[in-house]
Amino acid sequence: MEYIDLTHKMTNKMSVFPGDPNFELSLFKKSTEKDPSNVSKICGSLHTGTHLDSPYHYIKNGEKISDLKLNTLIGKSSILEYNNSEKEIYFKNTENELEKIIILKTSWCDNWNSDEYYIQNPYLSKEFAKTLIEKNVQGIAIDTPSVDMYGKNQIHKLLLKNNIWIVENLTNTNKLIKKEYDAFFIPMNISSEASYVRSFVKK
Repeated sequence: MEYIDLTHKMTNKMSVFPGDPNFELSLFKKSTEKDPSNVSKICGSLHTGTHLDSPYHYIKNGEKISDLKLNTLIGKSSILEYNNSEKEIYFKNTENELEKIIILKTSWCDNWNSDEYYIQNPYLSKEFAKTLIEKNVQGIAIDTPSVDMYGKNQIHKLLLKNNIWIVENLTNTNKLIKKEYDAFFIPMNISSEASYVRSFVKK
């Protein structure tokens, strides 16, 4: 069985959202003749790289990552493609019925590590977010750093208030050539507002 990995590799020099701490991966203990094990440690924001936002990110008493049901993070996904030259994304009518998970393909991930990546990104319109709510979508994943315009949080709040989880910073979306895939978004079982997530689809 083959898969398409949509996850950025976690490295010390990886790009982070402006103002967030740098991601640090280091050896806490190196193997020796007496103890052959290596033990690593990490330090950084849980919003680094490909990550999942739960309602608790903006909603008081909202669900944390550990509260999310696994069956809402795995399943059929609809691929919606947009031109990233149009920064505000509006919903396009589609002939196919939307699945409960939406993957937005804008190709903005091609700008990863560039100066404009975090501040010029395509973002969802309020109309798009309301459409997802009306269609009872469970989650949305996007190849940009945010569903919002840089410096704003309105779309985050609207989606998360309606229990729609958000995955940001997908990569390799150019490999998504079909309209639907079986998708998997696997976070840590952590009592927090966000988590690093391994995101992939079955070819």
